Amino acid sequence: MQPATHFRFGLALAMATTALSGATLPATTSTPAIQTADLQVTIDVPPTWRPFLDDDVAEALAGRLISLFRKRGYSGRMVQLKAGTTAANGVPQITIRLIEWRIGRSGQADCTLSASIRSPAGEKDLGLISSSAIFWPHASGHWGLNRSYDTDNAFEDAAESAMRDLYGRLVKTGLIPSLGPKK
Repeated sequence: MQPATHFRFGLALAMATTALSGATLPATTSTPAIQTADLQVTIDVPPTWRPFLDDDVAEALAGRLISLFRKRGYSGRMVQLKAGTTAANGVPQITIRLIEWRIGRSGQADCTLSASIRSPAGEKDLGLISSSAIFWPHASGHWGLNRSYDTDNAFEDAAESAMRDLYGRLVKTGLIPSLGPKK
């Protein structure tokens, strides 16, 4: 082969590769909308220096909320919307903004959040919800190694109480018809 033929062959190969690789790119860059949920939950967590912790906290609160709704008789499908996920139109959406979830100065676990509901029937700000749970530090084990178990229980109790208050406020709004009074 002559050098000109090598050049043409290389150029044709490069053009074919570019054309084929361009054909494999996605047509749209938008995020898919959730279609099968009956209730969407968005949880905003204040940023921390550990981004994976933010996701874990949001999932823990969403799990508490979903569990409570199931216990109270809600039979619809609930979905937690993660960052970047587009909310489906026509589906009620609860937005929870976590303000703090910590052991306070008094030694109690505090869970404070604000919430709002948006549904086809309307929108309502549910206000500030705050709950506390007693933290009983035990010094069992060498150097108090069981303290983390006690702390976890206090955090769970505070979150559970806040979610019960949130559920009661949601029922009072009447914006989600499938939510009934406490069972």
